[in-house]
Amino acid sequence: MRNGAGVAGSKVSLFGGFQIEKEAGGPVWLTGKRGPAILAYLARCPGMAAPRERLADLLWSDSDNEHSRNSLRQTLSVLRRDLSRAGMDIVHSHKELIGLAPDAVWVDVEDFETGLLARSAQELQTALALYTGPFLDGFYLGSNAFDDWAASERERLLNRALESFERLARLVDAENGLVVADRILAMEPTREESYRLKMELLIACGQRDKALRTFEACRSVLKKEFGVDVSPETRALWQSLSSADTSPSQQPANAVPAGQRLGRPSISVGDFANLTGERGDDFFAKGLVHDITTALSEVANYVVLSGLPHLESGEDSKAPTTLRARYTLSGSIQRSGDELRVNVQLVDAAGGHNVWAQKFDGHSENALEFQDRIAQSVVLAVSLELQLTNWKVRDKSPAGVPEVRWLVNEALMKYFEMTRDSLLESKELAEKALLIAPENARAKRTLSIATTMGLAFGALPGKREHVDNAIRLAEDSVMAVPDDEIARCVLSFAYLCDGRIDEAIVECRHAVSLNPSYPSGHGDLGELYGLRGQVSEALRSANEAIRLGTHDVIDFWRHHGLAVAFFAGGDDRRALDVARRVVRTKPGFVRGALYWAAAASATGNNEEASRAIHHCLSQLPFLNLGNVCPGFMPRYVRDDHHFRFLEMLSRAGLPNS
Repeated sequence: MRNGAGVAGSKVSLFGGFQIEKEAGGPVWLTGKRGPAILAYLARCPGMAAPRERLADLLWSDSDNEHSRNSLRQTLSVLRRDLSRAGMDIVHSHKELIGLAPDAVWVDVEDFETGLLARSAQELQTALALYTGPFLDGFYLGSNAFDDWAASERERLLNRALESFERLARLVDAENGLVVADRILAMEPTREESYRLKMELLIACGQRDKALRTFEACRSVLKKEFGVDVSPETRALWQSLSSADTSPSQQPANAVPAGQRLGRPSISVGDFANLTGERGDDFFAKGLVHDITTALSEVANYVVLSGLPHLESGEDSKAPTTLRARYTLSGSIQRSGDELRVNVQLVDAAGGHNVWAQKFDGHSENALEFQDRIAQSVVLAVSLELQLTNWKVRDKSPAGVPEVRWLVNEALMKYFEMTRDSLLESKELAEKALLIAPENARAKRTLSIATTMGLAFGALPGKREHVDNAIRLAEDSVMAVPDDEIARCVLSFAYLCDGRIDEAIVECRHAVSLNPSYPSGHGDLGELYGLRGQVSEALRSANEAIRLGTHDVIDFWRHHGLAVAFFAGGDDRRALDVARRVVRTKPGFVRGALYWAAAASATGNNEEASRAIHHCLSQLPFLNLGNVCPGFMPRYVRDDHHFRFLEMLSRAGLPNS
C-alpha cells in the first residue's frame, strides 16, 4: 500500500469525482475529460500501465484504429503539457505501453481496497474514510467502453463500501454502530438489510421502540419505492421484538443476537490443514490462504474475513452467541512424492452443510503456479455459488470435468460483467467448454445465454443463425435437466429474442413454480408482461424481482422491466425516472437508453431525449426506426404501444430506415 502522506508526487482522487493534486500544491487543472479519463483508468490498471491499443479502444470506441490512436497521441500530448506546467512528470511511455510512475502517484481507491482487508475497527474506519462519494461521480465521457468500465467499478466499489460499513458497525460498540448504520442508509435508502442491521443494534442498546419504528420506516420505503412488503427475514426480526430480552446487561453492545444473520454474505477464510507432515508444506498452506483471501477480496460482492471463527456457542451458557461469518472456507493439503492434492470446501457456518467443495491436483515444483490456479478457481466457483445461494437457487445441471467446470465458471463471470466485450468473451469460453464436452447441459445453457445477451447488447449481429442456435442449446439443456429453473429462464430469453413472447412467459412461469425465490424468473416475467401490455402483472413481477435480488449485478435489468411496464401503462414520468437509473447503472445497455429517449420525449424533455439518442447512436450507429424494434429489441405485442414507442423515438431523433 502506498501511503498518501509519504508520497513525493501526485495524489489522484477517484471517489466523489476526479481530482489530481500535486503534493502541497493544490488541485491541478487538466484540459477536457479524456486526459483525466486516461489517468483514472491507468490508476486502476495492474502496475498502473496499459497498452496504447486498449486506451484508444476505451476512449474512442466509435472510431477506427488509425483515428483512435491519433486521438490518443494528441490527448497524451495535451495531458503531458498540462502536467508539466504544474511541475509533474508522471505519465511515461515505453514502446506500446502507457503508464504512470507508481512510486510517485497515490490513489485513494487503492488504499481504500487494501484497507478493507483490515481486521481492526480503527484500520477499517481509516479505509472507509477515503470513500467520499461514488467512483468518478458525475464523470461521463460519452465513450461506451469507458463509461461501461466506470459504471461497473462504481457499482462494485459502492457494494464493497456498503458491506464494509456494515462490518464496521458490528465491530464497534452499538452507539457508534448506529451512526454507521445511518450513514449506510443515507448512501442507499432502500437497502433492506441495513434496516435490519439498525434494528439489531437498537435491540442491543435496549431501544425496542426505536427498533419498531425502524421496521415501519423500512416497510414504508419498500412499499413506496418498489410496491413490495418486507422480506420474511425482516418480518421475523420484527416479530421477535415482542418476546426478546434485549437488555444491555444481558448482551454486549456490539453483539448480533443469536440466530440472526448479516444482511450480506460474509466468508471467513480459515487455515488449510497440512496432512503431509512436511514443514515446507506449511508455507504452501499459508500462502494459499493468503492468495485466496486476496483474490476473493478483490472481486467478491461480499465481506471477506480472514482467520475469524464461524458461529459458535461458548461453553458458558450465559455467554452471548455472536455471528462472525455466514460461511467458512477451509481445506487441506496432501502429498504423494511431488504430487500435491488440495481439497477446498465452503460451509454454511450456521447450518453446517457444505455449499461447495472441489479438489485440485498439481506438482510441488510449480507451487506458485498451482496456488494461483487454485485461487482463481476458488474465486470463480465461490462467487457463483454464493450468487446462487443469495438467490436461493441450486444449480441442478451437472458441472462436468474440472476443465469444463472452470471454463463455464469463467464464462459466467464474464457474462455477469454485462459489457459487449465481456459477453463475446463469455461466448468464446462457453464454446471451448462445449468442444471438450459437447453434451454438457451447463455449457449449452451458458452458451445460449451468452449468445442472446450478446444480441441484446449489440455485441453480436442480429442474424437468424445466432437466435436459432441459442434456442436449440437452451431447449437441449431443459430436456437434459427439466427441473433446472436457470435453464427455463435461459430458454425463455431465447424465445423472447425470437419474438415468441407467449412461449417465453410459459417457461418463466415454470421457472417460478420450480423456485418462487428466483429473482431472474420474476424479473424476466416483468419485462414479458410489460411487452404484452399486462401492466399490473408486470409491475408486481418486476418489483418482486428487485426485492429478491436487490444490489446484485443484474439489478439494472429488473429496473428495465419496470421501465417497459411504466411506458406501456402511459406512466411516462415514472418510466423516465427508472430508465435514467438503468442508464446510470449500465451505460452500455442501449435497450435501456432507448427507453430513456422514448420516455424523455413523451414527457416533453426534448433536449434530454436528443441526448439519449446521441448516446445510443454513439454505441450502435446502425440503429434506426426500421431495425430498432423488432430487430434490435423485442416489440410490444399491442400495436398502439409499439407505434407510440416508435413515435417517441422518432421525435427524439432516431433516424428513419
